[in-house]
Amino acid sequence: MSTDSLVLPSRIEVAGLDFEVQLSGSRRTIGITVDRDGSLIVNAPDGCREADLAAFAHEKRMWVYRKLAEKDLLLSHRPEKSFVSGEGFAYLGRSYRLLLADGRRDPVRLERGRLVMQGDIPARGHGAQTMIEWYRTLALRWFAGRVKPWAERIGVDTASIDVRDLGYRWGSLGKNERLNFHWATIQLPPALVDYVIVHELAHVLVPNHSPEFWAGVERAMPNYQLAKSRLAQLGSGLWLGETKELNRQMPEHEMSSGSRALTGQTERARKHIDQ
Repeated sequence: MSTDSLVLPSRIEVAGLDFEVQLSGSRRTIGITVDRDGSLIVNAPDGCREADLAAFAHEKRMWVYRKLAEKDLLLSHRPEKSFVSGEGFAYLGRSYRLLLADGRRDPVRLERGRLVMQGDIPARGHGAQTMIEWYRTLALRWFAGRVKPWAERIGVDTASIDVRDLGYRWGSLGKNERLNFHWATIQLPPALVDYVIVHELAHVLVPNHSPEFWAGVERAMPNYQLAKSRLAQLGSGLWLGETKELNRQMPEHEMSSGSRALTGQTERARKHIDQ
């Protein structure tokens, strides 16, 4: 039997999906589990190669998206925005009204309690793209300042940070312990952003969602269960890039966050697919 399984990573990322890897000596096939909290697990028999796991996960990715949607882990009715003066956009838990104005130096700027956007940007069809980039830029700055103190509190080294569209998840722990966060997270109140940070940093020590993992989260953030519940409630109201003008449905491979992960439920309702 191959010894490749001895060096399998604890997590793999395939097509924007982050899987926890679990080995079992009793299995003969590869399987995928979608947990109720949005966690994904690829179950592998001893002797399995990483390339085989990645290939299987890629082949079954559309099945995974469908199961996430069925569990209400993806939004079926995502908020849509119009890029006109007066439209509201959230930033760190507060709502700001959009103001279109000409002659601005920055594409988007928070100014005197308003989000000011250069007036010709929506007319060229770039409103959503420009706003998402603004969120991403500010999120990078915010996370850079918040990750370090939480990492010190948990007792892990500060990792590199990336902010991007993570599909259905608020955050993930990537290769080389890189912390990935969804750009939409910056719309949440600061306390909930901190919870997302603590959740991912705790995975540096414990890659799964075992009792040991949640105990580590609680040590760093004793009120994490309240934050977890609030995140599930507020997640469905976050804007994920859809516009009323386009009114388009995103293809399955682009589906984004919402009330999917971190639902506050501890019991598992698993759906399986086996090779």
